[in-house]
Amino acid sequence: MRLRKIAVFALACVALIAAGRAAAQGGASQSDRLPAAIISFAPDVRSITVEAVESGAAPINLTWQVVGLTDQNRLLLHALSQGQWLPLTDQSLPASGSARLIVSSTGDFTPPTYRLGVFDLQGNLLTQYIVTLPFDTSFTPPTTIEVFTAQTNGVEFVELGQNRSRIPITWRVRGRAATANLVFEQLLPDGRAISAELPRAIRWIPSAGQGVLAPILTSNDMTRVQLRMRVVDLRDGTVLAEAFLELPVTRDGATLPPPTPIPTAIPPLTTPTPVIIVSPTPSS
Repeated sequence: MRLRKIAVFALACVALIAAGRAAAQGGASQSDRLPAAIISFAPDVRSITVEAVESGAAPINLTWQVVGLTDQNRLLLHALSQGQWLPLTDQSLPASGSARLIVSSTGDFTPPTYRLGVFDLQGNLLTQYIVTLPFDTSFTPPTTIEVFTAQTNGVEFVELGQNRSRIPITWRVRGRAATANLVFEQLLPDGRAISAELPRAIRWIPSAGQGVLAPILTSNDMTRVQLRMRVVDLRDGTVLAEAFLELPVTRDGATLPPPTPIPTAIPPLTTPTPVIIVSPTPSS
C-alpha cells in the first residue's frame, strides 16, 4: 500500500523587509560578524488530532524570527515525511515572518514535525529549529470501521494455489488513536489468522485508502476467502474495531454462491491541495 508523499507547497507571496528595518527584523548589521541564529519558531496551535491531520484540511500558522541572516544564507522550511525532510518552498524566507499551511501526515506514527533551517549557498545546514505538533489525546471518540470493501466478486482458485491472488480493497476508519494501526488478515478454517498484507517499507497504514491483499489457498476444497480488518492499539494489542469480508472462490470461471452479499466499493476520501503563504511579520 503506497503512502502518499507530502506535496511541495507553492509559495504564494514573499515580501522583502525594508533595509532600514533590517536590525528590527533580525537582519545582520555591518558590525555583526556572528553566525545566524533562529531565536523563535512556533505554531499557533498546541496540538492536533489524527483525524484532522488525515483530513487534509487542517490549517496552521508557523511564525519565526532569525538574527544575523545575510545574503550568504538561505532560510528554508521543511516538513518531516517518512523520516525525510521535504521542502515546503524552494525560495529563501525572510528573517522574520509567518507561513500558513495545511498540515500533512508524516506517513508514520510521528506527529506533524517542521524544521526551519539556515543554509549556506552551497546547501550546507548551518543551524536549525525543529517543532513538533503533538497529537491531541484528550478526546478519544469511538473507533469505527466505516468501509471495508473489495473491488472483485470472487477469488480465482488457480491464482490462490499459485500465490498470485490479489484482492483490491477500499477502507476507511474514523476515530483512530494516534498509537493505533490497521491490520489485514486472512482467517483460516481452524480459527487461526495470518497476515494478508504484502511486504512494505512503512508499518503505518493511513486511515482511508486503497490497496491489495494477498490471500492463500488453505485446502483444495476451499470455497471462500475470509478476510478481517482490525484497528489495533500497538501499545498493548487492544482491538479497537474490526470488520469482516467474505469472497467466493471461483473455479474455471464459475463463481460459487457467496455466503454473504458481495460488498460494493466506494471511492476513497479525497483531500484538497495544500498551499503556503509566507509574509514578513510587521515590525513593532
